[in-house]
Amino acid sequence: MRSYYAPQAAGLPWNTLIDLFGWEFFFRGFILFAFVRKFGAEALWLQAVPFALAHIGKPEIETLSTIFGGFAFGWVAYRTRSFVYPFLIHWFVGSFIIVLAAGLLG
Repeated sequence: MRSYYAPQAAGLPWNTLIDLFGWEFFFRGFILFAFVRKFGAEALWLQAVPFALAHIGKPEIETLSTIFGGFAFGWVAYRTRSFVYPFLIHWFVGSFIIVLAAGLLG
């Protein structure tokens, strides 16, 4: 985790804001709400799987956790009818992981 995320600390918080806004708009905004019209609540899994696949190449613990995290973010978007709340959660978590990996807390 440290070797993957520590170099990203220089651009915080703006690099994660731009990056994760795009991720959330695509997966929770575009894919989820397009699939909800056709598949209802099953769209939560349908958007979580490609979200997890898009994490291949990142640290293993993150990649393995994204199927459940993607579902949870999808559930928040589904319940609130907005991708903004999952984006804010994802932005916080992503930024916090980078801060921890870079050792910026001490």
